[in-house]
Amino acid sequence: MRLRLGVVAAGLAAAAGQALPAWAANPIQHVIIIVQENRSFDNYFGTFPGANGIPSGVCLQISLTDPTQGCVQPWHDVHDYSLGSNHDAKSAQNDLDDGITQAKMDGFVATQVNTFQNLCASNPKDIHCTGSANSFTEHDAMGYHTATEIPNYWAYAQHFVLHDSMFAEMRSWSQPSHVGLTSEWLATCDSPTMASTCRTVNSVPPLGKDSGIWPWVSLFQLLDMHNVSWKYYYSDGSDPDCDDAELTCPPQNQARSPSPVWNPPRLFTYVASQGPAYLASHNPLTTQFWTDIKKGTLPQVSWIIPDGFVSEHPYGNSITIGMEWVTSIVNEVMQSSYWNNTVIFVVWDDWGGFYDNAVPPIADFSDPVTNIRPDYGFVQGFGLRVPALTISPWVHAGLVDHQLLSFDSFATFIEDLFMGGARLDPVAMGVPDARPSVRDALTTVSYPNGSQATIGKLMNDFDFTQTPLPPLILSTHIPGDIITYCRKNPNDRTYTCQSPTVTITWSPVTGPDVAGPFTYHVQRDGVELTQCIGTAATCTDTPGSGDHFYRVYSVDSTNTASPLSAASEAIEP
Repeated sequence: MRLRLGVVAAGLAAAAGQALPAWAANPIQHVIIIVQENRSFDNYFGTFPGANGIPSGVCLQISLTDPTQGCVQPWHDVHDYSLGSNHDAKSAQNDLDDGITQAKMDGFVATQVNTFQNLCASNPKDIHCTGSANSFTEHDAMGYHTATEIPNYWAYAQHFVLHDSMFAEMRSWSQPSHVGLTSEWLATCDSPTMASTCRTVNSVPPLGKDSGIWPWVSLFQLLDMHNVSWKYYYSDGSDPDCDDAELTCPPQNQARSPSPVWNPPRLFTYVASQGPAYLASHNPLTTQFWTDIKKGTLPQVSWIIPDGFVSEHPYGNSITIGMEWVTSIVNEVMQSSYWNNTVIFVVWDDWGGFYDNAVPPIADFSDPVTNIRPDYGFVQGFGLRVPALTISPWVHAGLVDHQLLSFDSFATFIEDLFMGGARLDPVAMGVPDARPSVRDALTTVSYPNGSQATIGKLMNDFDFTQTPLPPLILSTHIPGDIITYCRKNPNDRTYTCQSPTVTITWSPVTGPDVAGPFTYHVQRDGVELTQCIGTAATCTDTPGSGDHFYRVYSVDSTNTASPLSAASEAIEP
Protein backbone atom coordinates (compact mmCIF):
# COMPACT_ATOMS: atom_id res chain seq x y z
CA MET A 1 0.00 0.00 0.00
CA ARG A 2 2.84 2.38 0.74
CA LEU A 3 3.86 2.56 -2.90
CA ARG A 4 0.48 3.95 -3.92
CA LEU A 5 -0.21 6.51 -1.20
CA GLY A 6 1.15 9.46 -3.17
CA VAL A 7 -0.80 8.53 -6.28
CA VAL A 8 -4.01 7.99 -4.31
CA ALA A 9 -3.62 11.27 -2.44
CA ALA A 10 -3.06 13.19 -5.66
CA GLY A 11 -6.08 11.52 -7.26
CA LEU A 12 -8.37 12.34 -4.34
CA ALA A 13 -7.23 15.94 -4.26
CA ALA A 14 -7.82 16.32 -7.98
CA ALA A 15 -11.28 14.75 -7.73
CA ALA A 16 -12.20 17.13 -4.93
CA GLY A 17 -11.04 20.11 -6.98
CA GLN A 18 -8.30 20.94 -4.50
CA ALA A 19 -5.07 22.54 -5.66
CA LEU A 20 -2.14 20.15 -5.59
CA PRO A 21 1.26 21.22 -4.23
CA ALA A 22 3.54 22.87 -6.77
CA TRP A 23 5.62 19.68 -7.07
CA ALA A 24 2.66 17.29 -7.62
CA ALA A 25 3.30 17.16 -11.36
CA ASN A 26 6.26 14.96 -12.31
CA PRO A 27 9.29 17.26 -11.94
CA ILE A 28 11.93 14.80 -13.24
CA GLN A 29 13.77 16.32 -16.18
CA HIS A 30 17.07 14.40 -15.99
CA VAL A 31 17.85 10.70 -15.65
CA ILE A 32 21.39 9.59 -14.72
CA ILE A 33 22.39 5.91 -14.84
CA ILE A 34 25.72 5.02 -13.18
CA VAL A 35 26.91 1.52 -14.03
CA GLN A 36 29.51 -0.14 -11.81
CA GLU A 37 31.06 -3.56 -12.11
CA ASN A 38 30.45 -7.14 -11.10
CA ARG A 39 28.61 -7.51 -7.82
CA SER A 40 25.65 -9.65 -6.83
CA PHE A 41 22.93 -8.31 -4.59
CA ASP A 42 23.85 -10.67 -1.76
CA ASN A 43 27.51 -9.65 -2.04
CA TYR A 44 26.64 -6.02 -1.19
CA PHE A 45 23.23 -6.07 0.52
CA GLY A 46 22.68 -9.69 1.57
CA THR A 47 22.27 -8.66 5.23
CA PHE A 48 20.41 -5.36 4.66
CA PRO A 49 17.33 -5.20 6.94
CA GLY A 50 14.07 -5.94 5.15
CA ALA A 51 15.70 -7.13 1.92
CA ASN A 52 15.52 -10.55 0.30
CA GLY A 53 19.01 -11.42 1.44
CA ILE A 54 21.09 -14.44 2.33
CA PRO A 55 18.93 -17.30 3.63
CA SER A 56 19.87 -19.02 6.86
CA GLY A 57 21.60 -22.37 6.65
CA VAL A 58 23.18 -21.83 3.23
CA CYS A 59 26.34 -23.87 2.61
CA LEU A 60 27.49 -24.46 -0.97
CA GLN A 61 29.58 -27.45 -1.93
CA ILE A 62 33.17 -26.99 -3.02
CA SER A 63 32.59 -29.74 -5.57
CA LEU A 64 29.16 -30.59 -6.96
CA THR A 65 30.35 -34.12 -7.75
CA ASP A 66 32.29 -34.85 -4.57
CA PRO A 67 30.40 -33.83 -1.41
CA THR A 68 33.23 -35.11 0.79
CA GLN A 69 35.16 -31.91 -0.01
CA GLY A 70 32.75 -30.01 2.21
CA CYS A 71 30.83 -26.79 1.75
CA VAL A 72 31.28 -23.05 2.31
CA GLN A 73 28.89 -20.83 4.27
CA PRO A 74 28.38 -17.11 3.59
CA TRP A 75 30.95 -15.05 5.50
CA HIS A 76 31.54 -11.38 6.22
CA ASP A 77 34.23 -10.22 3.81
CA VAL A 78 35.84 -7.10 5.28
CA HIS A 79 38.52 -6.80 2.60
CA ASP A 80 38.87 -3.85 0.25
CA TYR A 81 39.66 -6.29 -2.57
CA SER A 82 37.63 -9.25 -3.76
CA LEU A 83 38.55 -12.07 -6.09
CA GLY A 84 35.24 -13.05 -7.63
CA SER A 85 35.11 -15.57 -10.43
CA ASN A 86 34.47 -15.97 -14.13
CA HIS A 87 31.22 -14.30 -15.12
CA ASP A 88 30.56 -15.26 -18.71
CA ALA A 89 27.43 -17.04 -19.99
CA LYS A 90 28.78 -20.50 -19.22
CA SER A 91 29.70 -19.48 -15.67
CA ALA A 92 26.20 -18.08 -15.16
CA GLN A 93 24.72 -21.41 -16.13
CA ASN A 94 27.19 -23.23 -13.85
CA ASP A 95 26.47 -20.93 -10.90
CA LEU A 96 22.74 -21.47 -11.29
CA ASP A 97 23.31 -25.20 -11.77
CA ASP A 98 21.32 -25.09 -15.02
CA GLY A 99 18.93 -22.13 -14.76
CA ILE A 100 16.84 -23.29 -17.71
CA THR A 101 14.78 -26.27 -16.53
CA GLN A 102 15.73 -25.77 -12.89
CA ALA A 103 17.83 -23.41 -10.80
CA LYS A 104 19.53 -24.89 -7.76
CA MET A 105 21.67 -21.76 -7.17
CA ASP A 106 24.42 -23.95 -5.71
CA GLY A 107 27.32 -23.76 -8.18
CA PHE A 108 29.04 -20.51 -7.14
CA VAL A 109 31.83 -22.03 -5.04
CA ALA A 110 32.50 -24.92 -7.41
CA THR A 111 32.67 -22.51 -10.34
CA GLN A 112 35.16 -20.26 -8.52
CA VAL A 113 37.36 -23.22 -7.60
CA ASN A 114 37.31 -24.56 -11.16
CA THR A 115 38.01 -21.09 -12.55
CA PHE A 116 41.20 -20.63 -10.55
CA GLN A 117 42.37 -24.20 -10.86
CA ASN A 118 42.19 -23.78 -14.61
CA LEU A 119 43.87 -20.36 -14.41
CA CYS A 120 46.72 -21.65 -12.28
CA ALA A 121 47.21 -24.70 -14.47
CA SER A 122 47.65 -22.49 -17.53
CA ASN A 123 49.39 -19.58 -15.78
CA PRO A 124 51.12 -20.77 -12.59
CA LYS A 125 52.93 -17.42 -12.20
CA ASP A 126 49.66 -15.51 -11.84
CA ILE A 127 49.67 -13.48 -8.63
CA HIS A 128 46.86 -15.61 -7.18
CA CYS A 129 48.65 -18.87 -7.93
CA THR A 130 51.95 -18.19 -6.13
CA GLY A 131 53.09 -18.12 -2.56
CA SER A 132 52.18 -20.14 0.49
CA ALA A 133 48.54 -20.61 -0.43
CA ASN A 134 46.24 -19.91 -3.33
CA SER A 135 44.07 -16.98 -2.28
CA PHE A 136 41.00 -18.37 -4.01
CA THR A 137 40.85 -21.01 -1.27
CA GLU A 138 39.09 -18.36 0.83
CA HIS A 139 36.11 -18.85 -1.49
CA ASP A 140 35.10 -15.20 -1.48
CA ALA A 141 32.32 -16.08 -3.93
CA MET A 142 30.45 -16.59 -0.64
CA GLY A 143 31.70 -13.34 0.93
CA TYR A 144 29.35 -10.48 1.67
CA HIS A 145 29.94 -6.84 2.61
CA THR A 146 28.06 -4.62 5.03
CA ALA A 147 27.95 -0.94 5.94
CA THR A 148 31.36 -1.49 7.57
CA GLU A 149 32.99 -1.72 4.13
CA ILE A 150 30.54 0.21 1.91
CA PRO A 151 28.98 2.80 4.26
CA ASN A 152 27.89 5.22 1.53
CA TYR A 153 25.99 2.61 -0.44
CA TRP A 154 24.17 1.48 2.67
CA ALA A 155 23.41 5.11 3.55
CA TYR A 156 21.82 5.63 0.12
CA ALA A 157 19.78 2.46 0.66
CA GLN A 158 18.61 3.69 4.07
CA HIS A 159 17.66 7.18 2.87
CA PHE A 160 16.37 6.51 -0.65
CA VAL A 161 15.41 3.26 -2.45
CA LEU A 162 17.14 -0.11 -2.54
CA HIS A 163 15.96 -2.63 -5.16
CA ASP A 164 16.24 -6.25 -4.08
CA SER A 165 14.78 -7.74 -7.25
CA MET A 166 16.79 -6.07 -10.01
CA PHE A 167 18.18 -8.53 -12.56
CA ALA A 168 20.95 -7.81 -15.03
CA GLU A 169 20.09 -7.44 -18.69
CA MET A 170 21.93 -10.55 -19.89
CA ARG A 171 22.82 -13.89 -18.36
CA SER A 172 26.40 -13.18 -19.32
CA TRP A 173 29.29 -10.78 -18.75
CA SER A 174 29.88 -7.03 -18.95
CA GLN A 175 29.76 -6.33 -22.66
CA PRO A 176 26.46 -8.12 -23.31
CA SER A 177 24.95 -6.32 -20.33
CA HIS A 178 26.03 -2.91 -21.63
CA VAL A 179 24.83 -3.66 -25.13
CA GLY A 180 21.53 -4.84 -23.68
CA LEU A 181 21.31 -1.82 -21.38
CA THR A 182 21.33 0.44 -24.43
CA SER A 183 19.49 -1.72 -27.00
CA GLU A 184 17.68 -4.51 -25.07
CA TRP A 185 19.18 -7.16 -27.34
CA LEU A 186 22.44 -8.88 -28.27
CA ALA A 187 22.89 -10.43 -31.70
CA THR A 188 25.34 -11.61 -34.28
CA CYS A 189 24.76 -10.22 -37.78
CA ASP A 190 25.72 -11.27 -41.28
CA SER A 191 25.55 -7.66 -42.46
CA PRO A 192 26.40 -4.45 -40.56
CA THR A 193 23.66 -2.61 -42.44
CA MET A 194 20.78 -5.11 -42.35
CA ALA A 195 19.14 -5.82 -38.99
CA SER A 196 17.17 -8.62 -40.63
CA THR A 197 20.41 -10.65 -40.79
CA CYS A 198 20.89 -10.58 -36.99
CA ARG A 199 20.15 -13.49 -34.66
CA THR A 200 19.93 -13.63 -30.86
CA VAL A 201 23.00 -14.72 -28.87
CA ASN A 202 23.98 -14.52 -25.21
CA SER A 203 27.65 -13.72 -25.72
CA VAL A 204 29.91 -12.16 -28.33
CA PRO A 205 33.55 -12.72 -29.25
CA PRO A 206 36.16 -9.94 -29.04
CA LEU A 207 35.10 -7.27 -31.50
CA GLY A 208 38.35 -6.05 -33.03
CA LYS A 209 38.62 -2.50 -34.36
CA ASP A 210 35.31 -2.27 -36.21
CA SER A 211 32.72 0.44 -35.66
CA GLY A 212 29.17 0.59 -36.90
CA ILE A 213 28.80 -3.20 -36.92
CA TRP A 214 25.45 -3.52 -35.10
CA PRO A 215 22.52 -2.54 -37.32
CA TRP A 216 19.67 -3.17 -34.90
CA VAL A 217 17.87 -0.29 -33.20
CA SER A 218 19.14 1.13 -29.92
CA LEU A 219 17.92 3.53 -27.27
CA PHE A 220 20.24 6.13 -28.80
CA GLN A 221 18.20 6.03 -32.00
CA LEU A 222 14.88 6.07 -30.13
CA LEU A 223 15.94 9.07 -28.04
CA ASP A 224 16.92 10.98 -31.19
CA MET A 225 13.58 10.17 -32.82
CA HIS A 226 11.81 11.80 -29.87
CA ASN A 227 14.24 14.72 -29.54
CA VAL A 228 15.43 13.59 -26.11
CA SER A 229 19.00 14.73 -25.43
CA TRP A 230 21.49 12.10 -24.27
CA LYS A 231 25.15 11.45 -23.55
CA TYR A 232 27.03 8.28 -22.79
CA TYR A 233 29.94 9.46 -20.62
CA TYR A 234 32.91 7.11 -20.30
CA SER A 235 36.13 7.41 -18.32
CA ASP A 236 39.62 7.86 -19.78
CA GLY A 237 41.41 5.07 -17.99
CA SER A 238 41.92 1.33 -18.16
CA ASP A 239 39.13 -0.91 -19.43
CA PRO A 240 37.00 -2.11 -16.52
CA ASP A 241 36.90 -5.65 -17.92
CA CYS A 242 38.71 -7.92 -20.34
CA ASP A 243 37.30 -8.09 -23.85
CA ASP A 244 36.86 -11.86 -23.61
CA ALA A 245 35.16 -12.00 -20.16
CA GLU A 246 38.21 -13.62 -18.63
CA LEU A 247 39.62 -12.58 -15.26
CA THR A 248 42.99 -11.30 -16.44
CA CYS A 249 44.27 -9.34 -19.42
CA PRO A 250 46.81 -6.59 -20.14
CA PRO A 251 45.34 -3.18 -19.26
CA GLN A 252 43.99 -1.15 -22.17
CA ASN A 253 43.05 2.50 -22.23
CA GLN A 254 39.29 2.61 -22.52
CA ALA A 255 39.27 5.78 -24.63
CA ARG A 256 41.46 4.17 -27.28
CA SER A 257 40.54 0.51 -26.82
CA PRO A 258 40.03 -1.43 -30.05
CA SER A 259 37.25 -3.35 -28.32
CA PRO A 260 35.28 -1.01 -26.04
CA VAL A 261 33.76 -3.37 -23.51
CA TRP A 262 31.82 -0.73 -21.62
CA ASN A 263 31.42 1.86 -24.36
CA PRO A 264 29.11 0.47 -27.06
CA PRO A 265 27.68 3.62 -28.77
CA ARG A 266 30.12 3.73 -31.71
CA LEU A 267 29.49 0.06 -32.49
CA PHE A 268 25.87 0.73 -33.48
CA THR A 269 25.50 1.39 -37.18
CA TYR A 270 23.05 4.23 -36.55
CA VAL A 271 25.43 6.11 -34.23
CA ALA A 272 28.49 5.58 -36.43
CA SER A 273 26.59 6.79 -39.50
CA GLN A 274 25.93 10.17 -37.87
CA GLY A 275 29.60 11.07 -38.18
CA PRO A 276 32.49 11.86 -35.79
CA ALA A 277 31.08 15.20 -34.58
CA TYR A 278 27.85 13.51 -33.46
CA LEU A 279 29.79 10.77 -31.67
CA ALA A 280 32.09 13.27 -29.97
CA SER A 281 29.16 15.29 -28.59
CA HIS A 282 27.16 12.25 -27.46
CA ASN A 283 29.99 10.02 -26.25
CA PRO A 284 32.36 12.29 -24.28
CA LEU A 285 34.73 11.55 -21.43
CA THR A 286 33.35 11.58 -17.91
CA THR A 287 35.18 14.84 -17.21
CA GLN A 288 32.58 16.48 -19.46
CA PHE A 289 29.86 15.45 -16.99
CA TRP A 290 31.26 17.77 -14.33
CA THR A 291 31.48 20.54 -16.90
CA ASP A 292 27.89 19.96 -17.97
CA ILE A 293 26.69 20.10 -14.36
CA LYS A 294 28.48 23.39 -13.74
CA LYS A 295 27.42 24.98 -17.04
CA GLY A 296 23.81 23.80 -16.87
CA THR A 297 24.14 21.68 -20.02
CA LEU A 298 23.28 18.25 -18.60
CA PRO A 299 21.29 16.17 -21.11
CA GLN A 300 17.96 14.59 -20.29
CA VAL A 301 19.45 11.08 -20.22
CA SER A 302 23.01 10.27 -19.08
CA TRP A 303 24.90 7.04 -18.75
CA ILE A 304 28.09 7.36 -16.68
CA ILE A 305 30.72 4.64 -17.02
CA PRO A 306 33.87 4.24 -14.87
CA ASP A 307 37.33 3.10 -15.81
CA GLY A 308 38.84 0.01 -14.24
CA PHE A 309 40.38 1.74 -11.21
CA VAL A 310 37.04 3.09 -9.93
CA SER A 311 34.83 0.27 -11.23
CA GLU A 312 34.84 -2.05 -8.17
CA HIS A 313 35.72 -4.87 -10.55
CA PRO A 314 36.92 -7.88 -8.52
CA TYR A 315 40.42 -9.20 -9.04
CA GLY A 316 42.30 -5.99 -8.49
CA ASN A 317 40.13 -2.93 -7.78
CA SER A 318 39.19 -1.30 -4.50
CA ILE A 319 35.53 -1.27 -3.48
CA THR A 320 36.21 1.84 -1.39
CA ILE A 321 37.58 3.82 -4.32
CA GLY A 322 34.70 2.76 -6.54
CA MET A 323 32.13 3.73 -3.92
CA GLU A 324 33.72 7.14 -3.48
CA TRP A 325 33.77 7.75 -7.24
CA VAL A 326 30.02 7.11 -7.35
CA THR A 327 29.61 9.30 -4.26
CA SER A 328 31.46 12.16 -5.95
CA ILE A 329 28.96 12.06 -8.83
CA VAL A 330 25.96 11.93 -6.51
CA ASN A 331 27.36 14.74 -4.34
CA GLU A 332 27.91 16.89 -7.44
CA VAL A 333 24.27 16.50 -8.48
CA MET A 334 22.95 17.02 -4.96
CA GLN A 335 24.89 20.28 -4.58
CA SER A 336 23.75 21.61 -7.95
CA SER A 337 20.55 23.17 -9.26
CA TYR A 338 19.71 19.80 -10.81
CA TRP A 339 18.91 17.98 -7.55
CA ASN A 340 15.17 18.68 -7.43
CA ASN A 341 14.56 17.58 -11.03
CA THR A 342 16.86 14.56 -11.32
CA VAL A 343 16.84 10.85 -10.57
CA ILE A 344 20.08 8.89 -10.22
CA PHE A 345 20.08 5.14 -10.74
CA VAL A 346 23.15 3.22 -9.53
CA VAL A 347 23.47 -0.36 -10.76
CA TRP A 348 26.14 -3.06 -11.25
CA ASP A 349 26.35 -4.66 -14.68
CA ASP A 350 26.67 -8.34 -13.72
CA TRP A 351 27.12 -10.56 -10.68
CA GLY A 352 30.91 -11.10 -10.96
CA GLY A 353 30.69 -14.74 -9.86
CA PHE A 354 29.48 -13.86 -6.35
CA TYR A 355 26.74 -15.87 -4.66
CA ASP A 356 23.15 -14.75 -4.89
CA ASN A 357 20.07 -16.56 -3.67
CA ALA A 358 17.45 -15.15 -6.07
CA VAL A 359 16.47 -17.32 -9.03
CA PRO A 360 16.47 -15.23 -12.23
CA PRO A 361 13.45 -15.48 -14.53
CA ILE A 362 13.79 -16.25 -18.23
CA ALA A 363 13.04 -13.54 -20.78
CA ASP A 364 14.50 -14.61 -24.14
CA PHE A 365 16.31 -17.55 -25.67
CA SER A 366 19.25 -17.43 -28.06
CA ASP A 367 18.94 -18.75 -31.58
CA PRO A 368 20.02 -22.44 -31.43
CA VAL A 369 21.65 -22.31 -34.87
CA THR A 370 23.68 -19.11 -34.62
CA ASN A 371 24.44 -19.19 -30.90
CA ILE A 372 28.22 -18.78 -30.70
CA ARG A 373 28.64 -21.21 -27.79
CA PRO A 374 25.73 -23.67 -27.49
CA ASP A 375 27.42 -25.23 -24.45
CA TYR A 376 26.84 -21.91 -22.67
CA GLY A 377 23.10 -22.47 -22.75
CA PHE A 378 20.50 -20.55 -24.68
CA VAL A 379 19.01 -18.12 -22.16
CA GLN A 380 19.75 -14.50 -23.03
CA GLY A 381 17.92 -12.83 -20.13
CA PHE A 382 17.35 -12.16 -17.37
CA GLY A 383 20.82 -12.19 -15.87
CA LEU A 384 21.60 -12.81 -12.22
CA ARG A 385 20.40 -10.39 -9.57
CA VAL A 386 22.51 -7.29 -8.96
CA PRO A 387 22.40 -4.36 -6.52
CA ALA A 388 20.50 -1.26 -7.59
CA LEU A 389 19.72 2.08 -5.93
CA THR A 390 17.37 4.90 -6.89
CA ILE A 391 18.39 8.30 -5.52
CA SER A 392 16.06 11.27 -5.91
CA PRO A 393 14.23 13.82 -3.73
CA TRP A 394 10.96 12.30 -4.95
CA VAL A 395 11.33 8.64 -3.94
CA HIS A 396 9.83 6.98 -0.89
CA ALA A 397 12.54 7.38 1.75
CA GLY A 398 14.05 4.16 3.05
CA LEU A 399 12.04 1.91 0.76
CA VAL A 400 13.19 -1.61 -0.07
CA ASP A 401 11.52 -2.18 -3.43
CA HIS A 402 10.60 -5.84 -3.99
CA GLN A 403 9.22 -5.33 -7.52
CA LEU A 404 10.64 -7.61 -10.21
CA LEU A 405 12.82 -5.36 -12.41
CA SER A 406 15.59 -5.60 -14.99
CA PHE A 407 17.79 -3.17 -16.91
CA ASP A 408 14.87 -2.87 -19.35
CA SER A 409 13.04 -1.08 -16.52
CA PHE A 410 15.37 1.90 -16.95
CA ALA A 411 14.36 2.15 -20.61
CA THR A 412 10.66 1.90 -19.72
CA PHE A 413 11.07 4.65 -17.14
CA ILE A 414 12.80 6.94 -19.66
CA GLU A 415 10.24 6.20 -22.36
CA ASP A 416 7.28 6.86 -20.07
CA LEU A 417 8.91 10.02 -18.76
CA PHE A 418 10.05 11.64 -22.01
CA MET A 419 8.40 9.82 -24.94
CA GLY A 420 4.77 9.28 -24.03
CA GLY A 421 5.27 5.56 -23.49
CA ALA A 422 6.93 4.73 -26.82
CA ARG A 423 8.89 1.48 -26.78
CA LEU A 424 12.05 0.28 -28.48
CA ASP A 425 9.97 -1.53 -31.10
CA PRO A 426 12.07 -2.27 -34.20
CA VAL A 427 8.98 -2.66 -36.38
CA ALA A 428 7.52 0.67 -35.30
CA MET A 429 10.93 2.27 -35.84
CA GLY A 430 11.16 0.90 -39.37
CA VAL A 431 14.12 -1.43 -38.73
CA PRO A 432 12.58 -4.86 -38.06
CA ASP A 433 14.75 -7.59 -36.62
CA ALA A 434 14.41 -11.06 -35.14
CA ARG A 435 14.60 -10.20 -31.44
CA PRO A 436 12.40 -12.61 -29.45
CA SER A 437 10.58 -9.83 -27.60
CA VAL A 438 10.41 -6.08 -27.19
CA ARG A 439 11.93 -6.24 -23.73
CA ASP A 440 10.78 -2.84 -22.42
CA ALA A 441 7.21 -3.82 -23.30
CA LEU A 442 7.24 -7.13 -21.38
CA THR A 443 4.80 -7.32 -18.49
CA THR A 444 5.41 -10.90 -17.32
CA VAL A 445 8.24 -13.43 -17.34
CA SER A 446 8.52 -17.12 -16.44
CA TYR A 447 10.78 -18.99 -14.05
CA PRO A 448 12.47 -22.34 -14.69
CA ASN A 449 9.79 -24.10 -12.61
CA GLY A 450 7.05 -22.73 -14.91
CA SER A 451 5.68 -20.07 -12.58
CA GLN A 452 5.19 -16.53 -13.81
CA ALA A 453 5.78 -13.09 -12.30
CA THR A 454 4.71 -9.57 -13.14
CA ILE A 455 7.40 -7.04 -14.03
CA GLY A 456 7.21 -3.88 -11.93
CA LYS A 457 7.77 -0.22 -12.77
CA LEU A 458 10.40 2.10 -11.34
CA MET A 459 7.86 4.92 -11.40
CA ASN A 460 6.06 3.20 -8.49
CA ASP A 461 8.93 4.22 -6.21
CA PHE A 462 8.14 7.93 -6.56
CA ASP A 463 5.71 10.26 -4.79
CA PHE A 464 5.57 13.64 -6.49
CA THR A 465 3.22 15.04 -3.83
CA GLN A 466 5.67 14.63 -0.96
CA THR A 467 8.03 17.26 0.38
CA PRO A 468 11.24 16.64 -1.57
CA LEU A 469 13.94 14.76 0.30
CA PRO A 470 17.06 16.79 1.15
CA PRO A 471 20.50 16.03 -0.27
CA LEU A 472 22.66 13.52 1.55
CA ILE A 473 26.27 14.64 1.13
CA LEU A 474 28.62 11.79 2.03
CA SER A 475 32.37 11.49 2.49
CA THR A 476 34.72 11.00 -0.44
CA HIS A 477 37.75 11.13 1.86
CA ILE A 478 37.92 7.46 2.86
CA PRO A 479 41.34 6.06 1.93
CA GLY A 480 41.06 3.15 -0.47
CA ASP A 481 43.31 0.67 -2.20
CA ILE A 482 44.41 -0.75 1.17
CA ILE A 483 47.24 -3.27 0.76
CA THR A 484 49.47 -5.04 3.27
CA TYR A 485 52.91 -6.35 2.36
CA CYS A 486 54.56 -8.93 4.60
CA ARG A 487 55.88 -11.55 2.22
CA LYS A 488 59.33 -12.08 0.79
CA ASN A 489 57.92 -12.78 -2.65
CA PRO A 490 56.38 -9.54 -4.04
CA ASN A 491 54.22 -11.58 -6.41
CA ASP A 492 52.61 -13.45 -3.53
CA ARG A 493 49.23 -11.81 -3.00
CA THR A 494 48.08 -14.05 -0.16
CA TYR A 495 47.66 -12.70 3.36
CA THR A 496 50.08 -15.17 4.94
CA CYS A 497 53.19 -13.32 6.14
CA GLN A 498 56.80 -14.41 5.85
CA SER A 499 58.18 -11.36 7.67
CA PRO A 500 57.45 -9.97 11.15
CA THR A 501 57.07 -6.46 9.72
CA VAL A 502 53.87 -5.46 7.92
CA THR A 503 53.85 -2.50 5.54
CA ILE A 504 50.45 -0.92 4.98
CA THR A 505 49.85 1.29 1.94
CA TRP A 506 46.80 3.11 0.56
CA SER A 507 45.92 5.66 -2.10
CA PRO A 508 46.13 9.26 -0.88
CA VAL A 509 42.92 11.26 -0.63
CA THR A 510 43.37 13.77 -3.43
CA GLY A 511 41.30 15.77 -5.88
CA PRO A 512 40.69 19.34 -7.04
CA ASP A 513 37.61 19.77 -4.84
CA VAL A 514 38.98 18.06 -1.75
CA ALA A 515 39.96 20.20 1.22
CA GLY A 516 43.43 19.39 2.53
CA PRO A 517 45.93 18.66 3.82
CA PHE A 518 45.00 15.24 5.22
CA THR A 519 46.35 13.31 8.16
CA TYR A 520 46.01 9.54 8.00
CA HIS A 521 45.23 7.18 10.86
CA VAL A 522 45.60 3.40 10.83
CA GLN A 523 43.84 0.92 13.06
CA ARG A 524 44.99 -2.62 13.60
CA ASP A 525 42.19 -4.83 14.91
CA GLY A 526 40.33 -1.71 16.04
CA VAL A 527 43.26 -0.17 17.92
CA GLU A 528 44.90 3.06 16.73
CA LEU A 529 48.55 2.81 15.70
CA THR A 530 50.11 6.05 16.89
CA GLN A 531 53.23 5.56 14.79
CA CYS A 532 51.10 5.68 11.64
CA ILE A 533 49.53 9.10 12.24
CA GLY A 534 50.88 11.43 9.57
CA THR A 535 50.59 12.66 6.01
CA ALA A 536 52.33 9.72 4.33
CA ALA A 537 50.16 7.08 2.62
CA THR A 538 52.14 4.23 4.17
CA CYS A 539 53.36 2.96 7.52
CA THR A 540 54.89 -0.14 9.07
CA ASP A 541 53.85 -2.29 12.00
CA THR A 542 55.15 -5.34 13.87
CA PRO A 543 51.91 -6.87 15.17
CA GLY A 544 53.07 -10.21 16.55
CA SER A 545 51.59 -13.58 15.68
CA GLY A 546 47.97 -13.90 14.73
CA ASP A 547 45.46 -12.76 12.13
CA HIS A 548 45.38 -8.94 11.87
CA PHE A 549 43.15 -6.52 10.01
CA TYR A 550 44.20 -2.99 9.06
CA ARG A 551 41.83 -0.15 8.26
CA VAL A 552 42.57 3.50 7.50
CA TYR A 553 40.75 6.81 7.85
CA SER A 554 41.63 10.41 7.07
CA VAL A 555 41.26 13.66 9.00
CA ASP A 556 41.06 16.90 7.01
CA SER A 557 42.13 20.46 7.83
CA THR A 558 38.81 21.12 9.61
CA ASN A 559 39.43 18.10 11.89
CA THR A 560 36.67 16.14 10.17
CA ALA A 561 37.35 12.40 10.14
CA SER A 562 36.22 10.12 7.35
CA PRO A 563 34.63 6.74 7.97
CA LEU A 564 37.02 3.82 8.22
CA SER A 565 38.10 2.09 5.04
CA ALA A 566 37.53 -1.53 4.23
CA ALA A 567 40.32 -3.77 5.51
CA SER A 568 43.46 -5.53 4.45
CA GLU A 569 44.61 -8.65 6.26
CA ALA A 570 47.99 -9.92 7.46
CA ILE A 571 48.44 -13.35 9.04
CA GLU A 572 51.65 -13.53 11.08
CA PRO A 573 53.09 -16.92 12.04
